[in-house]
Amino acid sequence: MPSDRIAILALLASVGVSCRSGQPPAIDLAVAACVPPGAVILGGVNLGRVRASPLFRQLPSAAIALLEPLREADSVLVASNGVDYLAIERGSFRQASPGATLLGPGLAAAGSPEWLRAAAAQRRSETAGASAMLERAEPLAAIADSWIVAAGNANLPVSGNAQNLNSLLHATVYSTLTVRLTDPVALEAVGICRGPESALHLEETIRAFITLAAAGTRRQPEISSLLRRIRLSHEDRAVHLNLEAQPAELEALLKLL
Repeated sequence: MPSDRIAILALLASVGVSCRSGQPPAIDLAVAACVPPGAVILGGVNLGRVRASPLFRQLPSAAIALLEPLREADSVLVASNGVDYLAIERGSFRQASPGATLLGPGLAAAGSPEWLRAAAAQRRSETAGASAMLERAEPLAAIADSWIVAAGNANLPVSGNAQNLNSLLHATVYSTLTVRLTDPVALEAVGICRGPESALHLEETIRAFITLAAAGTRRQPEISSLLRRIRLSHEDRAVHLNLEAQPAELEALLKLL
């Protein structure tokens, strides 16, 4: 039977979901209970929704190949501290995907050895980890096909030009990214800053990055046009970035990072 601590996690995970709706939390409680306390980056994919999307076959071949080993899973959640990581699969499978460890019926994980051990121990002791991050992630998982939430002090495991993302992230308390495989794909990034002035400064910084990138891709008119379609705004402490694009356009944009 779940302990009081798991009940507290259930309450946290239910943020954004009406108590009267009777709907289960978007992040499965068994998955949430495996997240190590040191996680400052969480990301998830609703595999069922992704596979059902008419745009699924238009995704980059690398993305489809990455999801292929998870064909029997309904969802996957990835947790990281910027160095160690853990990928937690949930579904109706009886055997874990290649490279993963079965933690229970329909629950498997793969990742850094230390975090694998921590996840197994946490599940056995029925303790909850990274509850603040899970609270921020729950409403994202409820609406998005894929999502990411990262604390402002996190360091994303990126290199090259993508390291600029860490500079932007560090200007926030936390940031989120949601992707919905509508036609076109709808992408929204939100940075929650310490105050309105910080939000305005972050918006101006991002706008400058976009302007420079658009100028630097003038010989790639499709990319330059895509960058100019990005919509930026800020409200109080929040900076919003919205973009609608086709999968092929996003793939080309990612190659710039």
